[in-house]
Amino acid sequence: MPEDAISNILAQYDAQKQQYQDFTRRCEALLTELLTEEGYRVHSVTSRSKRRDRLEEKLNRDGKAYKDLSEVTDCAGVRVITHFEDEVDKIGTLVEREFQIDRERSIDKRRLLDPDRFGYLSLHYICSLHGERLKLLENRRYSGFKCEIQIRSILQHAWAEIEHDLGYKSNTTIIVPAPIRRRFSRLAGLLEMADQEFESIRNELANYAARVEQEIRTEPSQVEIDDVSLAAFVRTDELCRRLDETMAKLLGLNILPPVLNLQYLADQLRYAGVLTIGDLREGLETDQGIVVCQFSLRTKELPPFTQSLSRGISVLHFIQVRLGRLGKAALVDFYTKFSFGDPSMSREEAAQAVVSALEHCIQENAL
Repeated sequence: MPEDAISNILAQYDAQKQQYQDFTRRCEALLTELLTEEGYRVHSVTSRSKRRDRLEEKLNRDGKAYKDLSEVTDCAGVRVITHFEDEVDKIGTLVEREFQIDRERSIDKRRLLDPDRFGYLSLHYICSLHGERLKLLENRRYSGFKCEIQIRSILQHAWAEIEHDLGYKSNTTIIVPAPIRRRFSRLAGLLEMADQEFESIRNELANYAARVEQEIRTEPSQVEIDDVSLAAFVRTDELCRRLDETMAKLLGLNILPPVLNLQYLADQLRYAGVLTIGDLREGLETDQGIVVCQFSLRTKELPPFTQSLSRGISVLHFIQVRLGRLGKAALVDFYTKFSFGDPSMSREEAAQAVVSALEHCIQENAL
């Protein structure tokens, strides 16, 4: 490009730099809001406005010919990193619906990747705000502004970052030695397979969550304890629900949906030797009176310590009853392993309180 043309565009940029920074933040905020409204959980949404030195470098590249700053479409940029590759197209559909797309300049770079080329690319849109949004007072000054929105999976992003750090790009003019090209190709294939495997695992987990309630009803002894099966049990089992509500009523509290760390609780159950939902249901059935009795004894003298109890609280106390039957040392080991703490007493004192309550309840139950 001629020097005077470059100087003219840089002068335009200097005059509009703050406006481009504001526009960049506006696009990021809008896209973040849209993703939240649509229920997408992405890894990150980030943005950047183009640095002046990067713009000057771009203008000086061979083959570039811009007449005006408005023709430079990446002065504002937003990047969406998804957890899974199949979410790229779904979010792309959202972008197409909610932004004005410059079709000629937008590229699905994934389709440009030849089978024998290394590289792992992403979906790029050149966008502007829709006419209706530009009518809003706070957006009017962004008329004519373009934003580049990139969408890629977290593995695609990892590839791009490492590739950039190594100084190679899939469209580079540098001649890369054949052995290195082959290694890049193998890695690209591995990442593509990894993306597909993560999607498959996610789908399998979703299918498991959908069918586990039926399996709990029909074959509880075959359902292993994990956070998914435990969540279904806590949510649907009538005995667990009744024990939770009885314990909450003793303290005059409400019972809320699970806010317990169910993965943590599942680890505790396995530690206590409760390996299946059938084991848990049988244990709660056997010890239901003891669970409620020891809870009542241990909490009736305490001041209110919470506004509500979490559904599944009976499972936590069942674990302590089960281990308390083995003696104080077993409970101390349990409290130590899972970092149980009460500022009002030591772990030894807490364990002794459970054992003492158990002895009383077992004796009372025997009478």
